[in-house]
Amino acid sequence: MDFTVRNHYVPQWYQKRFLNPGAREAKYYYLDLKPQEIRRPGKPPITRKALRLLGPANCFKEDHLYTLFFGEHATDVIERHFFGRIDASGEAAASFFENYDMREGVHEAFGDMRNYLSAQLFRTPRGLRVLRGLVNAKSHQATLEVLGRLWPLYQTIWSESVWEVLSCADSPTKFIVSDCPVSTYNKEVYPGSEEARRYGHALIERIGTQTLFPIGPNNCLVITNTQYARNPGAPPKRYRENPRYMANAMFDLRKVQRGRTIDEEQVICINHVLKTQARRYIAAAQEEWLYPEKRVGKTVWPKLGGTHFLMPDPRKVSFTTGFVVGFEDGGHWGANEYGHRNIDDPRAQALRAVEWDAHQRAKRAWDDWDKREGRKLPQDLREYF
Repeated sequence: MDFTVRNHYVPQWYQKRFLNPGAREAKYYYLDLKPQEIRRPGKPPITRKALRLLGPANCFKEDHLYTLFFGEHATDVIERHFFGRIDASGEAAASFFENYDMREGVHEAFGDMRNYLSAQLFRTPRGLRVLRGLVNAKSHQATLEVLGRLWPLYQTIWSESVWEVLSCADSPTKFIVSDCPVSTYNKEVYPGSEEARRYGHALIERIGTQTLFPIGPNNCLVITNTQYARNPGAPPKRYRENPRYMANAMFDLRKVQRGRTIDEEQVICINHVLKTQARRYIAAAQEEWLYPEKRVGKTVWPKLGGTHFLMPDPRKVSFTTGFVVGFEDGGHWGANEYGHRNIDDPRAQALRAVEWDAHQRAKRAWDDWDKREGRKLPQDLREYF
């Protein structure tokens, strides 16, 4: 009797974070980007209403999306035990990252956020379709069976990147919810391109691909490849050095950037990216937020948000060249910033020579930007080094 049939590929706890707290009902505007056409015998077809006011229980769901069938029998173990655990820890991690700092629970919050991002990327209808293509699965059921093994696919790449939590607390427009909450932006991978059509987003392995995840209406997590943060002039479509999957990596929790508030133009551009990469549905607390393209206008994809769109502050990015850690049993593990086990790998040395000069130029460019905008230059960056 308690078998879970209705599977929310965007969890209800996540949706509730975006509801208007002052609304009389716990509902928000839910937009169908591809409303269904209903055919009627002997009558003209009608199109379903694209915009509705619905609550989280009725949004971003499909029946039996995660159900495993065995002949006449079925199980909802994926929904209850796999996503159930990840959602519980992910909800706590989202609350932690809204006000991220080096306090008790930071290690657990980072690991739980990374797990949630990994699972959320593949749990949507589009994500499952992409996963099915990656492993050449014969059916949806076969895809669900490999989901339990491959869901952490991009954790290593994300762990070797720069994380920043952006705030839009001062913007009248807030972040929206998409049916693909974990999205990407690469200025050279255009909407409608072959890559975007096949995967729904730019490949995360590319240097210039940044991962976006709105944590709530006022905060968005952006993950940028370290090579791109060091050298913003690097070719965005080039593959990052030594992309690895489900391998050991080290992350310095002190270096999660936070405290930067973006303006409304940047928020609208992020919402435009989210809507562009949505498969079919988006939602927001206010109707006008669902149409960022009206404000973006004719701005071309590479120019969204201006020169520094989504980029982390290079002055808060230390030029780390590697990690070595020791364990209580006497063992040790080490790697350089590109994941090579040899910290002085010849390829790494050549890349550092280029990225060092580019990194210094990027820091000077941000100083100049702050001066033009009348902002004070950052004085105390010790917490990031």
